[in-house]
Amino acid sequence: MIVELMSVQTMSREAIMNKNKVVIGALCVALLLFSSGCGTQKSQTDKKPLVKTMVIGEGQKGSDTSFSGTVHGGYESALAFPVGGRIVEKYVSSGQHVTAGQPLFRIDSKDAEETANAAEGKLAAAKAQYNLAKTTLARFQKLHDIDAISDMAMDQTRSQFELAQAQLDQAQAMVGRAENNLNLTVLTADRSGVIGNTLFEVGQVAGPGMPVAIIVDDSTKEVNISLTEKQYSKYSVGMPCTVTFWALPDVVVHGVIKEIAGTPNPSTGTYDAKISLTDAPENVVIGMTAQVSFGDTDMNKIIVPLTAIDGKDGKNKVWIVDNNKVRPVIVEVGKYTSDGIEIISGIKKGDRIVTAGIKQLTDGEEVRL
Repeated sequence: MIVELMSVQTMSREAIMNKNKVVIGALCVALLLFSSGCGTQKSQTDKKPLVKTMVIGEGQKGSDTSFSGTVHGGYESALAFPVGGRIVEKYVSSGQHVTAGQPLFRIDSKDAEETANAAEGKLAAAKAQYNLAKTTLARFQKLHDIDAISDMAMDQTRSQFELAQAQLDQAQAMVGRAENNLNLTVLTADRSGVIGNTLFEVGQVAGPGMPVAIIVDDSTKEVNISLTEKQYSKYSVGMPCTVTFWALPDVVVHGVIKEIAGTPNPSTGTYDAKISLTDAPENVVIGMTAQVSFGDTDMNKIIVPLTAIDGKDGKNKVWIVDNNKVRPVIVEVGKYTSDGIEIISGIKKGDRIVTAGIKQLTDGEEVRL
Protein backbone atom coordinates (compact mmCIF):
# COMPACT_ATOMS: atom_id res chain seq x y z
CA MET A 1 0.00 0.00 0.00
CA ILE A 2 2.79 2.29 0.91
CA VAL A 3 4.65 1.38 -2.30
CA GLU A 4 1.59 2.24 -4.44
CA LEU A 5 1.21 5.64 -2.74
CA MET A 6 4.85 6.53 -3.36
CA SER A 7 4.47 5.48 -7.00
CA VAL A 8 1.47 7.77 -7.47
CA GLN A 9 3.30 10.74 -5.91
CA THR A 10 6.31 10.17 -8.18
CA MET A 11 4.08 10.18 -11.27
CA SER A 12 2.43 13.45 -10.16
CA ARG A 13 5.74 15.21 -9.77
CA GLU A 14 6.83 14.08 -13.23
CA ALA A 15 3.60 15.34 -14.76
CA ILE A 16 3.99 18.73 -13.12
CA MET A 17 7.59 19.02 -14.29
CA ASN A 18 6.62 18.10 -17.85
CA LYS A 19 3.87 20.70 -17.81
CA ASN A 20 6.27 23.38 -16.59
CA LYS A 21 8.69 22.48 -19.33
CA VAL A 22 5.97 23.01 -21.94
CA VAL A 23 5.04 26.43 -20.53
CA ILE A 24 8.64 27.58 -20.34
CA GLY A 25 9.24 26.41 -23.88
CA ALA A 26 6.22 28.31 -25.14
CA LEU A 27 7.38 31.47 -23.41
CA CYS A 28 10.82 31.17 -24.94
CA VAL A 29 9.36 30.76 -28.40
CA ALA A 30 7.16 33.82 -27.89
CA LEU A 31 10.05 35.93 -26.67
CA LEU A 32 12.16 34.78 -29.59
CA LEU A 33 9.46 35.71 -32.08
CA PHE A 34 8.91 39.13 -30.44
CA SER A 35 12.62 39.82 -30.37
CA SER A 36 12.93 38.82 -34.00
CA GLY A 37 10.05 41.13 -34.99
CA CYS A 38 11.52 44.10 -33.12
CA GLY A 39 14.89 43.54 -34.71
CA THR A 40 13.34 43.48 -38.15
CA GLN A 41 11.41 46.71 -37.49
CA LYS A 42 14.50 48.44 -36.14
CA SER A 43 16.54 47.18 -39.05
CA GLN A 44 13.99 48.54 -41.51
CA THR A 45 14.01 51.95 -39.77
CA ASP A 46 17.77 52.11 -39.79
CA LYS A 47 17.78 51.61 -43.56
CA LYS A 48 15.95 54.95 -44.11
CA PRO A 49 18.50 57.72 -44.88
CA LEU A 50 18.91 60.38 -42.21
CA VAL A 51 18.80 63.87 -43.74
CA LYS A 52 18.93 67.47 -42.62
CA THR A 53 16.23 69.78 -43.99
CA MET A 54 15.10 73.38 -44.05
CA VAL A 55 11.82 75.09 -44.95
CA ILE A 56 12.21 77.81 -47.57
CA GLY A 57 11.35 81.20 -46.07
CA GLU A 58 11.71 80.27 -42.41
CA GLY A 59 14.40 82.30 -40.70
CA GLN A 60 15.62 83.68 -44.02
CA LYS A 61 16.31 87.34 -44.56
CA GLY A 62 18.21 89.43 -47.03
CA SER A 63 21.79 90.17 -46.19
CA ASP A 64 22.26 93.66 -44.81
CA THR A 65 24.99 96.12 -43.99
CA SER A 66 24.84 98.60 -41.13
CA PHE A 67 26.54 101.93 -40.55
CA SER A 68 26.75 104.06 -37.44
CA GLY A 69 26.03 107.75 -37.76
CA THR A 70 24.74 110.86 -36.05
CA VAL A 71 21.46 112.72 -36.54
CA HIS A 72 21.86 116.17 -38.10
CA GLY A 73 19.45 118.79 -39.34
CA GLY A 74 18.53 118.92 -42.99
CA TYR A 75 20.20 122.35 -43.08
CA GLU A 76 23.10 123.50 -40.91
CA SER A 77 24.88 126.82 -41.22
CA ALA A 78 27.67 128.60 -39.37
CA LEU A 79 26.65 132.23 -38.83
CA ALA A 80 29.30 134.97 -38.71
CA PHE A 81 29.61 138.76 -38.61
CA PRO A 82 30.81 140.26 -41.91
CA VAL A 83 32.56 142.91 -39.83
CA GLY A 84 34.67 142.40 -36.75
CA GLY A 85 34.13 143.74 -33.27
CA ARG A 86 33.70 143.04 -29.58
CA ILE A 87 30.51 141.19 -28.68
CA VAL A 88 28.35 143.26 -26.34
CA GLU A 89 25.05 141.37 -26.51
CA LYS A 90 24.17 137.67 -26.69
CA TYR A 91 20.45 137.06 -27.15
CA VAL A 92 20.30 133.26 -27.51
CA SER A 93 21.74 130.05 -26.06
CA SER A 94 22.41 126.57 -27.42
CA GLY A 95 19.28 124.51 -28.01
CA GLN A 96 17.00 127.53 -28.31
CA HIS A 97 14.52 127.68 -31.18
CA VAL A 98 14.60 130.88 -33.23
CA THR A 99 12.72 132.37 -36.15
CA ALA A 100 14.11 133.88 -39.35
CA GLY A 101 15.38 137.43 -38.75
CA GLN A 102 15.58 137.07 -34.97
CA PRO A 103 18.63 138.86 -33.43
CA LEU A 104 21.26 136.47 -32.05
CA PHE A 105 24.36 138.58 -31.20
CA ARG A 106 25.40 142.24 -31.33
CA ILE A 107 28.91 143.62 -31.51
CA ASP A 108 30.05 147.05 -30.37
CA SER A 109 28.63 149.53 -32.87
CA LYS A 110 30.48 152.66 -31.69
CA ASP A 111 32.94 152.72 -34.58
CA ALA A 112 30.20 151.94 -37.08
CA GLU A 113 28.03 154.72 -35.66
CA GLU A 114 30.89 157.23 -35.89
CA THR A 115 31.56 156.19 -39.46
CA ALA A 116 27.89 156.54 -40.30
CA ASN A 117 27.73 160.01 -38.73
CA ALA A 118 30.80 161.11 -40.66
CA ALA A 119 29.31 159.81 -43.87
CA GLU A 120 26.10 161.71 -43.20
CA GLY A 121 28.12 164.92 -42.73
CA LYS A 122 29.98 164.40 -45.99
CA LEU A 123 26.70 163.72 -47.72
CA ALA A 124 25.21 166.98 -46.46
CA ALA A 125 28.24 168.92 -47.72
CA ALA A 126 28.10 167.16 -51.06
CA LYS A 127 24.42 168.01 -51.43
CA ALA A 128 25.10 171.68 -50.73
CA GLN A 129 27.94 171.76 -53.24
CA TYR A 130 25.77 170.00 -55.80
CA ASN A 131 22.87 172.44 -55.34
CA LEU A 132 25.24 175.40 -55.71
CA ALA A 133 26.80 173.94 -58.83
CA LYS A 134 23.38 173.23 -60.26
CA THR A 135 22.19 176.80 -59.69
CA THR A 136 25.39 178.26 -61.13
CA LEU A 137 25.10 176.07 -64.21
CA ALA A 138 21.54 177.23 -64.84
CA ARG A 139 22.53 180.92 -64.52
CA PHE A 140 25.57 180.54 -66.74
CA GLN A 141 23.49 178.72 -69.32
CA LYS A 142 21.21 181.73 -69.65
CA LEU A 143 24.18 184.07 -69.97
CA HIS A 144 25.74 181.83 -72.55
CA ASP A 145 22.55 181.80 -74.56
CA ILE A 146 22.80 185.59 -74.98
CA ASP A 147 26.53 185.45 -75.58
CA ALA A 148 27.22 187.18 -72.25
CA ILE A 149 29.91 184.63 -71.32
CA SER A 150 32.43 182.72 -73.32
CA ASP A 151 32.26 179.07 -74.24
CA MET A 152 35.25 178.39 -72.00
CA ALA A 153 33.47 179.84 -68.96
CA MET A 154 30.43 177.74 -69.78
CA ASP A 155 32.52 174.58 -70.06
CA GLN A 156 34.21 175.25 -66.73
CA THR A 157 30.85 175.74 -65.02
CA ARG A 158 29.52 172.53 -66.54
CA SER A 159 32.61 170.61 -65.34
CA GLN A 160 32.15 171.97 -61.81
CA PHE A 161 28.56 170.76 -61.83
CA GLU A 162 29.54 167.29 -63.03
CA LEU A 163 32.20 167.09 -60.33
CA ALA A 164 29.68 168.09 -57.67
CA GLN A 165 27.28 165.46 -58.96
CA ALA A 166 29.97 162.75 -58.78
CA GLN A 167 30.90 163.81 -55.26
CA LEU A 168 27.24 163.62 -54.25
CA ASP A 169 26.93 160.10 -55.66
CA GLN A 170 30.08 159.08 -53.80
CA ALA A 171 28.79 160.55 -50.53
CA GLN A 172 25.48 158.75 -50.91
CA ALA A 173 27.31 155.46 -51.49
CA MET A 174 29.43 156.04 -48.40
CA VAL A 175 26.32 156.60 -46.31
CA GLY A 176 24.79 153.42 -47.68
CA ARG A 177 27.88 151.41 -46.78
CA ALA A 178 28.06 152.99 -43.34
CA GLU A 179 24.42 152.22 -42.62
CA ASN A 180 24.89 148.67 -43.88
CA ASN A 181 27.92 148.20 -41.63
CA LEU A 182 25.90 149.54 -38.74
CA ASN A 183 23.19 146.99 -39.46
CA LEU A 184 25.82 144.26 -39.68
CA THR A 185 26.69 144.77 -36.03
CA VAL A 186 23.56 142.73 -35.26
CA LEU A 187 23.70 139.06 -36.30
CA THR A 188 20.28 137.60 -37.15
CA ALA A 189 19.02 134.10 -37.93
CA ASP A 190 18.97 133.43 -41.66
CA ARG A 191 16.08 130.98 -41.20
CA SER A 192 13.94 129.37 -38.53
CA GLY A 193 15.53 126.53 -36.61
CA VAL A 194 17.40 125.65 -33.44
CA ILE A 195 20.72 127.02 -32.23
CA GLY A 196 23.03 124.03 -32.34
CA ASN A 197 25.91 125.78 -30.62
CA THR A 198 27.18 129.23 -29.67
CA LEU A 199 30.92 129.80 -30.08
CA PHE A 200 31.41 133.24 -28.50
CA GLU A 201 30.49 134.99 -25.29
CA VAL A 202 29.98 138.64 -24.38
CA GLY A 203 33.30 140.47 -24.22
CA GLN A 204 35.09 138.34 -26.79
CA VAL A 205 36.21 139.81 -30.10
CA ALA A 206 34.88 138.15 -33.24
CA GLY A 207 36.72 138.75 -36.47
CA PRO A 208 35.00 139.14 -39.85
CA GLY A 209 33.76 135.77 -41.09
CA MET A 210 34.49 133.92 -37.83
CA PRO A 211 31.62 131.49 -36.95
CA VAL A 212 29.73 132.75 -33.92
CA ALA A 213 26.78 130.34 -33.83
CA ILE A 214 25.52 127.22 -35.60
CA ILE A 215 21.89 127.21 -36.68
CA VAL A 216 20.14 123.96 -37.58
CA ASP A 217 16.87 123.55 -39.43
CA ASP A 218 15.38 120.68 -37.44
CA SER A 219 12.17 120.49 -39.48
CA THR A 220 14.00 117.90 -41.60
CA LYS A 221 16.54 115.44 -40.24
CA GLU A 222 19.44 113.51 -41.73
CA VAL A 223 21.99 110.94 -40.64
CA ASN A 224 25.58 111.28 -41.79
CA ILE A 225 27.51 108.06 -42.47
CA SER A 226 30.84 107.17 -44.06
CA LEU A 227 31.51 104.71 -46.91
CA THR A 228 34.80 102.96 -47.53
CA GLU A 229 36.34 102.62 -51.00
CA LYS A 230 34.92 99.10 -51.39
CA GLN A 231 31.46 100.20 -50.28
CA TYR A 232 31.38 103.35 -52.42
CA SER A 233 30.36 101.63 -55.67
CA LYS A 234 27.63 99.56 -53.97
CA TYR A 235 25.50 102.51 -52.91
CA SER A 236 23.80 105.27 -54.86
CA VAL A 237 21.49 108.22 -54.32
CA GLY A 238 17.90 107.11 -53.80
CA MET A 239 18.64 103.74 -52.16
CA PRO A 240 16.22 103.01 -49.28
CA CYS A 241 17.28 102.02 -45.78
CA THR A 242 15.99 101.69 -42.24
CA VAL A 243 17.31 103.72 -39.33
CA THR A 244 17.23 102.85 -35.63
CA PHE A 245 18.43 104.81 -32.63
CA TRP A 246 20.45 103.75 -29.61
CA ALA A 247 18.39 105.94 -27.27
CA LEU A 248 15.04 104.91 -28.83
CA PRO A 249 15.16 101.12 -29.30
CA ASP A 250 11.48 100.90 -30.31
CA VAL A 251 11.69 103.56 -33.04
CA VAL A 252 12.35 102.51 -36.64
CA VAL A 253 12.50 105.22 -39.31
CA HIS A 254 12.64 104.92 -43.09
CA GLY A 255 15.41 106.71 -44.92
CA VAL A 256 16.90 107.23 -48.35
CA ILE A 257 20.37 108.22 -49.53
CA LYS A 258 20.21 111.95 -50.26
CA GLU A 259 23.76 112.53 -51.46
CA ILE A 260 27.18 110.88 -51.60
CA ALA A 261 30.40 112.86 -51.75
CA GLY A 262 32.33 112.56 -55.00
CA THR A 263 35.71 112.71 -53.27
CA PRO A 264 36.87 111.20 -49.98
CA ASN A 265 37.01 113.23 -46.81
CA PRO A 266 40.67 114.24 -46.38
CA SER A 267 40.43 113.74 -42.62
CA THR A 268 39.04 110.19 -42.68
CA GLY A 269 39.72 108.89 -46.19
CA THR A 270 36.07 107.77 -46.47
CA TYR A 271 33.19 109.08 -48.55
CA ASP A 272 30.58 111.10 -46.65
CA ALA A 273 26.95 110.18 -47.33
CA LYS A 274 23.76 111.83 -46.11
CA ILE A 275 20.64 109.80 -45.29
CA SER A 276 17.38 111.76 -45.41
CA LEU A 277 14.84 110.56 -42.81
CA THR A 278 11.36 110.49 -44.32
CA ASP A 279 9.23 109.92 -41.22
CA ALA A 280 11.29 110.84 -38.17
CA PRO A 281 9.16 111.51 -35.06
CA GLU A 282 9.75 114.54 -32.86
CA ASN A 283 11.60 112.54 -30.22
CA VAL A 284 14.40 111.91 -32.72
CA VAL A 285 16.62 114.88 -31.91
CA ILE A 286 19.80 116.36 -33.30
CA GLY A 287 22.95 114.60 -32.10
CA MET A 288 21.44 111.16 -31.46
CA THR A 289 23.45 108.08 -32.39
CA ALA A 290 21.80 106.18 -35.24
CA GLN A 291 22.24 102.83 -36.98
CA VAL A 292 21.56 102.81 -40.73
CA SER A 293 20.81 99.40 -42.27
CA PHE A 294 20.65 98.59 -45.96
CA GLY A 295 18.83 95.29 -46.47
CA ASP A 296 18.29 93.22 -49.60
CA THR A 297 15.87 95.23 -51.72
CA ASP A 298 14.21 92.00 -52.94
CA MET A 299 13.13 90.11 -49.84
CA ASN A 300 11.51 87.42 -52.03
CA LYS A 301 14.87 85.96 -52.99
CA ILE A 302 15.38 82.31 -52.07
CA ILE A 303 18.86 81.49 -50.77
CA VAL A 304 19.79 77.87 -50.02
CA PRO A 305 23.03 76.31 -48.75
CA LEU A 306 25.40 74.98 -51.39
CA THR A 307 25.02 71.52 -49.81
CA ALA A 308 21.39 71.47 -50.97
CA ILE A 309 22.34 71.52 -54.66
CA ASP A 310 22.60 68.13 -56.40
CA GLY A 311 24.56 68.59 -59.62
CA LYS A 312 24.53 65.01 -60.87
CA ASP A 313 23.71 64.43 -64.55
CA GLY A 314 24.77 68.00 -65.31
CA LYS A 315 21.53 69.46 -63.94
CA ASN A 316 21.05 71.44 -60.75
CA LYS A 317 18.46 69.80 -58.52
CA VAL A 318 17.22 70.04 -54.97
CA TRP A 319 15.37 67.34 -53.07
CA ILE A 320 11.94 68.24 -51.75
CA VAL A 321 10.60 66.35 -48.73
CA ASP A 322 6.86 65.62 -48.71
CA ASN A 323 5.33 63.26 -46.15
CA ASN A 324 8.83 62.00 -45.32
CA LYS A 325 9.42 61.04 -48.95
CA VAL A 326 11.85 62.82 -51.23
CA ARG A 327 11.63 63.81 -54.88
CA PRO A 328 14.15 65.71 -57.03
CA VAL A 329 13.25 69.06 -58.59
CA ILE A 330 15.32 70.82 -61.25
CA VAL A 331 16.09 74.42 -60.27
CA GLU A 332 17.61 77.48 -61.90
CA VAL A 333 20.37 78.97 -59.81
CA GLY A 334 21.49 82.59 -59.61
CA LYS A 335 24.24 84.46 -57.82
CA TYR A 336 26.37 83.15 -55.01
CA THR A 337 25.97 84.93 -51.67
CA SER A 338 27.68 84.73 -48.30
CA ASP A 339 24.85 82.43 -47.15
CA GLY A 340 24.73 80.09 -50.15
CA ILE A 341 23.29 80.40 -53.63
CA GLU A 342 20.20 82.10 -55.01
CA ILE A 343 17.42 79.94 -56.50
CA ILE A 344 15.62 81.76 -59.30
CA SER A 345 12.99 79.12 -60.12
CA GLY A 346 11.97 75.56 -59.31
CA ILE A 347 11.04 75.86 -55.64
CA LYS A 348 8.95 78.23 -53.60
CA LYS A 349 8.64 79.46 -50.06
CA GLY A 350 7.15 76.83 -47.80
CA ASP A 351 8.88 73.90 -49.53
CA ARG A 352 10.97 71.65 -47.27
CA ILE A 353 14.24 70.72 -48.94
CA VAL A 354 17.17 68.50 -48.00
CA THR A 355 20.29 70.47 -47.07
CA ALA A 356 22.55 67.58 -46.02
CA GLY A 357 22.60 63.91 -47.05
CA ILE A 358 21.57 64.22 -50.71
CA LYS A 359 24.20 61.92 -52.27
CA GLN A 360 22.42 58.55 -51.87
CA LEU A 361 18.79 59.69 -52.25
CA THR A 362 16.41 58.14 -54.78
CA ASP A 363 13.09 59.42 -56.05
CA GLY A 364 10.22 58.44 -53.71
CA GLU A 365 12.51 57.17 -50.96
CA GLU A 366 11.45 57.54 -47.34
CA VAL A 367 13.85 59.48 -45.13
CA ARG A 368 14.40 60.21 -41.49
CA LEU A 369 14.42 63.89 -40.48
